[in-house]
Amino acid sequence: MARPKMLTVKVSGLKELEQALNALDHDLHKKALKTAGKEAMRPVYTRVLNNVVVGETGGLKSTIKLTSTSDVRTLRKISKKAAMVARVSAGTTKRRDGLTGHQALNIEYGLHGKRTMAAQPFMRPAIQGKEKVVFMHFRRLLGVHIEKTARTQMKRNRRNSKTL
Repeated sequence: MARPKMLTVKVSGLKELEQALNALDHDLHKKALKTAGKEAMRPVYTRVLNNVVVGETGGLKSTIKLTSTSDVRTLRKISKKAAMVARVSAGTTKRRDGLTGHQALNIEYGLHGKRTMAAQPFMRPAIQGKEKVVFMHFRRLLGVHIEKTARTQMKRNRRNSKTL
C-alpha cells in the first residue's frame, strides 16, 4: 500500500500579514506564527481526541499531540516556502512511550500486517472538509497575534532606546 500523504493546503492573500510579520523582530515573528498556528489547530486536536478509539489502556489517546514549529530543518522537509508548521500527530517513535505511529496508522487505515481489520479513522474525519475554516481561523488569529506582538516590539524598542 502506498504511504499516506500529509494534508497540504496553500494559503494565499496573506501579503499584508507577511509584511507586518517581517517588521517584527525574528523571535517575536516566530512566536506570533507558532501561537496562531497552534490555536487554529486546537479544534482539530479536540475532534481527533473525540474520534479516537479508546482501548483498554488508552495508549493511543495519550500519544495525540498538538505541536507547532518553525525549526528550519523540519520546514525544509515539508516545503521551501513554509514559515511554520502546526500539526496534530498520533503515536510515538519509541515503543516504550506507548503506541507507535505505525500502530496509529494501522488503526486509521485498517491495516495489520498481512491481514486487514476494519478501519477506524480518527485523524482524517477531524480535518477533512474543514481545511478552509482552519485557515480562515489562522488568518484571523495571526492578525490578532501580530497586533499583540507589535505592542511588545514597541515596548522592547522603548526600553532599548532608554539604555543607549
